[in-house]
Amino acid sequence: MENRMVNTETSPQPHGWTRINISIPASTQPADDVIDAANIIPDYNQGEGQAEMAYHAVAFYGPGELETYRHTQLQQAVKDAKLKVWYPGRWHRHSPRAYFRTRLDNVQELWKGGSDDHEVVLFQFRSNARLLSAEWMDQMGEELQSISQNTRLRWQTTMPIHNEDVFDHTLHISTKRSRSGNDNDPHNISGGVHELKSGSFLHMEFDTTGQYSGLEGMDSDKGESTPRSGGGGEPSDSDGDGNIKTDSDLAENPPPCIILQLPLPIFTPNQNKQHEQKYNECRNWEWKEYGSKDWIPISSCWKPPFKMDTLNTNGNVGAPCIFPHQMDLSKVSTVLPKSRVNCGNNDLGSASSLQDAFINDFGKELLGKVCISIPASLPAVSPRPPLPPIVKLRVGETLEEALNDDEDQFEQCLDLSYHLTTDDHSTEDFNAEQVWVSNHLLAFRYARVIIPIQYHYHAKVTCQAHSPLLEQCSSFSFGNGCRSKNPDDPEKYQLQNCEQDAEIWQAAADTLQLCIHHNFIVDGIKRDRLPWVGDLAVSLMANAYTFCDKECTRWSLTVLGRCGMDKLALPSHDDGEGKDSSTKKSMLGIHVNGIIDYSLWFIICHWLYQRYFGDKHFLQQEWRLIELRLTYLIGLCNDEEGWLVINKEDQVFIDWTADGEKYNAVQILWWQALDCGISLAQKMTSLGNKSQYQSMKETMSRLENSFLKMEDIQLGFSRHSHILAVLSGLYTRLEDRAREGDWSNPDSSDDRWQTLCRCRNLYQQSAEALRGDQLSPVATPNMKHLECLAISRLGERPSALKIIRSYWGGMLARNATTFFEAFNENESLADVAQFYDRPFARSLCHAWASGPCSLYPEIMLGLRPLSDGWQQWICDPLDCVLSVSAAIITQFGIIDVQLDADSLCVVVPDKSTMILMEKSYSSGKYSFPRESLISSQLVHEWSKKYRGWQHHESHVIKPNPMIPSYETIRMTDVPTVYQIPEDDKFYMSFIGYDGIGYQTFVAESSDLLEWTNMKLAMGYGEEGMFDFGGVVLGAYLYENSDIDAPRVLKRKHGKFYCLYGAYAKKGTAECPLYEPDPGYQGLACSLDGLHWQREQDESILSVYSPGIVKDWEKDSIYQPWLVEHVERYYNFYNAKQMPQWVEQLGLATSKDLRNWTRHADNPILRVDKRIGTTIHEGYDTQFTSDAKVFWDRDESHWTMFYFGVGKGGAHIMAAYSKDLIHWVRDSNPLYTAGENPSGLDKQYAHKISLVWNPFNETWYMFYCAVGDAGRGIGLLTSRPL
Repeated sequence: MENRMVNTETSPQPHGWTRINISIPASTQPADDVIDAANIIPDYNQGEGQAEMAYHAVAFYGPGELETYRHTQLQQAVKDAKLKVWYPGRWHRHSPRAYFRTRLDNVQELWKGGSDDHEVVLFQFRSNARLLSAEWMDQMGEELQSISQNTRLRWQTTMPIHNEDVFDHTLHISTKRSRSGNDNDPHNISGGVHELKSGSFLHMEFDTTGQYSGLEGMDSDKGESTPRSGGGGEPSDSDGDGNIKTDSDLAENPPPCIILQLPLPIFTPNQNKQHEQKYNECRNWEWKEYGSKDWIPISSCWKPPFKMDTLNTNGNVGAPCIFPHQMDLSKVSTVLPKSRVNCGNNDLGSASSLQDAFINDFGKELLGKVCISIPASLPAVSPRPPLPPIVKLRVGETLEEALNDDEDQFEQCLDLSYHLTTDDHSTEDFNAEQVWVSNHLLAFRYARVIIPIQYHYHAKVTCQAHSPLLEQCSSFSFGNGCRSKNPDDPEKYQLQNCEQDAEIWQAAADTLQLCIHHNFIVDGIKRDRLPWVGDLAVSLMANAYTFCDKECTRWSLTVLGRCGMDKLALPSHDDGEGKDSSTKKSMLGIHVNGIIDYSLWFIICHWLYQRYFGDKHFLQQEWRLIELRLTYLIGLCNDEEGWLVINKEDQVFIDWTADGEKYNAVQILWWQALDCGISLAQKMTSLGNKSQYQSMKETMSRLENSFLKMEDIQLGFSRHSHILAVLSGLYTRLEDRAREGDWSNPDSSDDRWQTLCRCRNLYQQSAEALRGDQLSPVATPNMKHLECLAISRLGERPSALKIIRSYWGGMLARNATTFFEAFNENESLADVAQFYDRPFARSLCHAWASGPCSLYPEIMLGLRPLSDGWQQWICDPLDCVLSVSAAIITQFGIIDVQLDADSLCVVVPDKSTMILMEKSYSSGKYSFPRESLISSQLVHEWSKKYRGWQHHESHVIKPNPMIPSYETIRMTDVPTVYQIPEDDKFYMSFIGYDGIGYQTFVAESSDLLEWTNMKLAMGYGEEGMFDFGGVVLGAYLYENSDIDAPRVLKRKHGKFYCLYGAYAKKGTAECPLYEPDPGYQGLACSLDGLHWQREQDESILSVYSPGIVKDWEKDSIYQPWLVEHVERYYNFYNAKQMPQWVEQLGLATSKDLRNWTRHADNPILRVDKRIGTTIHEGYDTQFTSDAKVFWDRDESHWTMFYFGVGKGGAHIMAAYSKDLIHWVRDSNPLYTAGENPSGLDKQYAHKISLVWNPFNETWYMFYCAVGDAGRGIGLLTSRPL
């Protein structure tokens, strides 16, 4: 992994075919733009006369056939190497015999392309399989005629010289003119070419076993598909016991492959181009397994890095005979040891095997073959030992393992093969060498060579290290580390752990690279070397942030998805005691990797793959298996409750933890799998089986109802359950479901309110559980990665960073160069290799330990995709990070982020969008001053002091406060607390609604609890004025905008001033009106702070003026809030847009309180429509209204309190800014509707007024509480009173 470079240009290795995607239409009917013609159009080097072409090619396999063939080879290699592997599951095998078909359009016109007495090449391709039959089929699948029965068609099959496994096929059509001379009459084409209708299919059968006879040789007739011997193979591990079983014949017989070549250059350039256009209409390719009835569209093909040579008419010269299934999958390089120690001269032991041995330390984990060489002739050695000497090899990931000689404890096969480097095998040649090479790949760092001591000096040991063919790599680098506040000097920062962070990220990337083996992501390099879906969830994300290699993820998902596919359609219910005896054994391996929760991870991993890589072609290819797997899992459910039934024979993993802690985690994973499955179905252009889609939704709904019925949803939760519940979005969905229904009837909503109370604090309770140590710790880096991710998503990113440094840093402290399969921070260095009750069974290089590759970019820079394939992504740098940079490769280009003490510089690739501080940035280069940034982590920290409110059981001002002369008031709203200079009392203005309109009243208090002496502060305006229908005071000009300052009114020119909301229309007792559109804003003044009047007759802000009124505010203007800052006044107002009824916050500024200018970037706080990790709505998706803005001098930022409407209620929320213009919200409410146990605010909690009482050091938050007791003024306090 040294010298990594970001490289976006394709530079394939020799024989390294590249996958390209084909768009598959929803049906097999003709469609436009189905395949990118550039993938198969040749490069022309045209001179005069006849064209000269260098042919490109594309190779087709059946969907998943190449991957399952390679998987079979991988299993065979593991078996041959005698690795101690448990690998359960019914592993699907490729089919050596299969069918291909393709649609040909405009066939009738092809004969026009040539001159007299010529043939046109209708179709030409190369295969690795014998062609058994070929016929024309109509679109209904009925045979039109065989190729041999048509006199105008000629099939030619040849085998290139010296290669019996390659076949070149050419289908010719004669262009000889008809005698009638009517070139436009297709019925005059002899031989029935007119029967080859446009849109019909060419149907071909192939076989690679050599067991069948068929079309062979020049001008062969159609042959019969007669088997010469039995064929076909059962799935690997068909009995589900986990022991690998392979069919060596099947491993040797690859799946049929077609390499598509373009026509022979027999015409002029213009004619070639015309023919090429016709040829590109062969674009719908489908495949069918032998014995199956279903045709499957082929959604991808393979393109070689070289250009195809032309086939001459004799068929002797062809393209290089390398098929994708023969391509090299590893890069081999020679690695020398870093150090060498003679065992006999050290305190390593006294055994003879140690005395005659030396140990090589290669300095890092490797996967490769050990090569030992000595000169064939050693005249200086006396006495001369017999040749060749006896050589033994011992290797280990730890030194202790390399020193072990107990063969029962070997984890790898250490057999060596021997050869001489000279042709005559002479040992007298001083240039000759004797060479011993390990027969199989070995995972190790230390290699001990046991050889007579006379050879020690001359012996040379190297490793032929294997690494994946990765063409590119992202980067992540650390500058000056992180900063944290020094308690001795809060203004200074101290650096932390930057070198350790760099080492952890590098080791994680090295781990992942070594575990990409033969184009699969395997679990560990020492033991299994096979793909497991439980590893894939973590390694998939790590891959997205490092190598961005789609292929290894696609291959892994492809073979994993086919596990047990032959049994998925079987009935899955029984009598509760498990499957009946005839089917129980056969059903054991049906789950992915034979483990029930791995089947769930399989669905989730497909969703993750789409999110990080955006590969819709792969989803189209695999959707039938995803849907089939989900259908089978739904069949395992309890019909009424939706729980996934786990039988006693089912394998459940979750983590290496007690079985009793797994049940809840499985059900949470089941919900997430359903959620992901529904999301994947929605991504499909066609839902296919809509009944199954509906079944998924119904099962998910039943499962949610079962959770909601539980008295304690988190009862019995393990740490794993909390982690999975946070990451899955389950809590969010449960709260949404709890808010559904009619809340207007207090009697009918009691049960739902109780359910909502149980759901409200689930995230907080999980956060507390994960912070504590009462629950058993996780056992694997896989689950530790998910724990860090969950803690990060809960807003505790610095804590997650600390865990990474402790956990993965703990492995580095134990001499790790890659990360382990399992780790306990309390275990000693001597214990790290012990596992499975074996002393050296633990893999010290394991894919699911590569989590820091994705954790660091997401935690430090907040980089993660918000939509598929990084089309929209978020950047949210952590404030405590001083300097870090990242370059992440996506399908749109490189995301380049550079963060230092002064600025954040970002490159946004073309066709993608970055979200930073809630603002969208399209492609381009951007630079942001560091001091202007507000991270979500800062928002989380700043909001902490405004959480944990204590409830006041009843309204402090009732809905009907019985004010003298205003007894008809039935609602009170919009509280605003203020004080008058030189007056110790507190005053609160509020509005009263009597069915006619709003009027503002004022009450007084000495303790902020008891409010008395209520009277009118400002009533209705005169008829014809903009405030005739009502006035809403509240936006007062204060002496100080500090959040903890007294709310003292400021005198200006001898008066107090206030902005107010107003309505021009008034209702009547017979015809009430409530907030009639359009609203207005006015300026009021007062001499005593208690009695207010209109300062000017014109409104200061309305839907008509001043300036340009945008759509978001075209229907009504509502309540203002006034802030004075640096000789300028800021008016924060909310406005309405219909018919959606969306309210958002805007800003207007003034220098005199009378003349206002709307801000150009309005609205400054929009409703939250950001794309997140789930499809569920937020708390302010309809309203962001009624801002109250204060300055926090302790943290040097502005705080805005506002109410959001979403999730079925109105909630108290907060946003923060450094300049009063750019705001970042906390998406989690400070207080949600319904939190008061009395039901006081069951429907709405909004329109706050915040006051700090220095006498008891308590925040008082007054708000409009709407619930069982009606609409009145409620109270929350920061501590009990």
